[in-house]
Amino acid sequence: MTRASRRWLFAAVALLALVAVLVAWRAIQTERGIDSAEPVATTTPLAEQGLQGGTLVSPSNTLGAPVPEPATDDADGSPIDPWWRRVPPVAGDLVPIAPLDGIASGHDRSASGHVRIARAGEHLLVRITDLRVASSDTELHDVRVVLSEGTVVGARPGLWTGHEDDDDLGTIPSDVGTITFDLEAPRGVPDPVRSLVLLDPDSGAVLGGAALLPTD
Repeated sequence: MTRASRRWLFAAVALLALVAVLVAWRAIQTERGIDSAEPVATTTPLAEQGLQGGTLVSPSNTLGAPVPEPATDDADGSPIDPWWRRVPPVAGDLVPIAPLDGIASGHDRSASGHVRIARAGEHLLVRITDLRVASSDTELHDVRVVLSEGTVVGARPGLWTGHEDDDDLGTIPSDVGTITFDLEAPRGVPDPVRSLVLLDPDSGAVLGGAALLPTD
């Protein structure tokens, strides 16, 4: 074989090898399913694209559930509404209260009537109807009305467990009969209010009280 023939032979073998390499590479690419298409352009800023390219992804936990938004506090900074917003209406009947000092008897005083507390928007309406109150050892011209976190238990006479966070609504005539206290945005009332009690404005003695329970 001449020198020229050998050169042509080497060139043919090299060309065949190159063709084989190209065919093999194409076959591998086809098997892997690599798509050589150009990426789609987007005008969405990278900061807004999220982890999924052009879609904004909501935060999620490791289980894939959305992460809840933080709760927004209400006007007084608490995520839970106060008693006067979430519980009323409440109601109860007034009964005489036996003194805790044991000097007088619960039968030496009388108290009757009906108490109802209802919410009207941002107002709390405390209504006392058919009020009758008296004491055998003193003449009562006025009584002091208090909303209390303490409880009234028993009946004729009952017992009242006083509480230091009581809210004084004011003094009213003992013969007023029916009266309504209109409390606007009453953030000073106890939480919860369990009873309404009547006190002697001079001595502070407890005359009567009503246990307040949810009602229609």
